[in-house]
Amino acid sequence: MPVVRSFARGQWEALGRRLDALPEKATSDQPLKVSDGVKSIQKQIGAAREKGYTLGELIEQAVQEGIDVTPNSLRYAMRRAEGKGRVRRNGKDTVRDHAARPVRGRKPSQADATLNTPSRDRTQQKGDGSVASPGQPVQGFLGFPIRPDTENL
Repeated sequence: MPVVRSFARGQWEALGRRLDALPEKATSDQPLKVSDGVKSIQKQIGAAREKGYTLGELIEQAVQEGIDVTPNSLRYAMRRAEGKGRVRRNGKDTVRDHAARPVRGRKPSQADATLNTPSRDRTQQKGDGSVASPGQPVQGFLGFPIRPDTENL
């Protein structure tokens, strides 16, 4: 169980003053994710692509600047920067048709009423639809017999 940690208000206020006193960092030294970096130079990438440079050649230029990026991550970041997001390779629509998808879970023959309301005559329904009386062992999930607990503790 996680322990809730608490600190004195004075400690938080001291941290706030310390953070206010920090000097400004140069923006050129701040780290950027690939998607943010591509978004910031999207025009230059587009211009280089129009000049005929391939994705591999753009990656070579990035390596010369110390940016180690894979073709897939660069391609994905370029698509995200264009606003297209996730793209399927086989050309299908990006939105799935939820109505056509089959419903998983229970079999259609099982009724909700049989699962929610217990039977009152102390019988148990088996998975195959047959009914077991209290004295008979019920066959379990893996085929082992399950005997009801009849001891009164």
